[in-house]
Amino acid sequence: MPSGLRSIAFVAELIHAPVQHDPRTLQRLHGELFANVEASYRDFRLVAGGAQLSNALGGLPGTPVSCVNLLADRVQIREEQTGISREDFEARVGHLARSVLSVLPIKMFLAQQYAVRSVINPQTANDAREFMLRTVFGFDEALLATFPAPPSLAGVRLAFPPSEGNGGIFNVRVESFSTDNRSLFLEVVGTFGQPVKTDGIDGLVERFDATYDFLQERLVSFVAQFDLEGRE
Repeated sequence: MPSGLRSIAFVAELIHAPVQHDPRTLQRLHGELFANVEASYRDFRLVAGGAQLSNALGGLPGTPVSCVNLLADRVQIREEQTGISREDFEARVGHLARSVLSVLPIKMFLAQQYAVRSVINPQTANDAREFMLRTVFGFDEALLATFPAPPSLAGVRLAFPPSEGNGGIFNVRVESFSTDNRSLFLEVVGTFGQPVKTDGIDGLVERFDATYDFLQERLVSFVAQFDLEGRE
């Protein structure tokens, strides 16, 4: 059975009709968020079409990212390698969604897209590339000999249509983790087309839950079927 599941990134995109942002209104939103522990951002800067609110955590490639991008057609909330919990990210998304609808000239969110990215360690292989190629795909030396060298990354992508109960489209990736060959990289992107107004924020947050659960329950269970000692 794989072990050590740990989340490395949460991303939420709340899509709305295009608007032309007023910098003063964006600054007012930043001021309101700064005072709230659930969704506080220290830094504010204008960007093309809107603004970025962020918490400076290094600024170099590969370092943690904590920000919200207020763009012309969406609100993008990113927490990457910050160690934020699922519950704290949900609270952040909910508070931001309510604040945006109350302060900015946005009446509703037309759709939502969430990404949950995690890594996990298979127990039956020391190299995740070998785990994917040999165990999951069943490739042998003869099949791989057609290539000039072994692949540096191996993985699979799957897409699932909406199912009864959640209404989401789920796109899935399972592949060897490029920065640590011992680990598998897991990603689920959930896309939901339900419009949301202020009174529907709880449902908006629940769709992030559905995306997280798809990875933690369904995707991990899928991988676990291959990570068994003595499996032929």
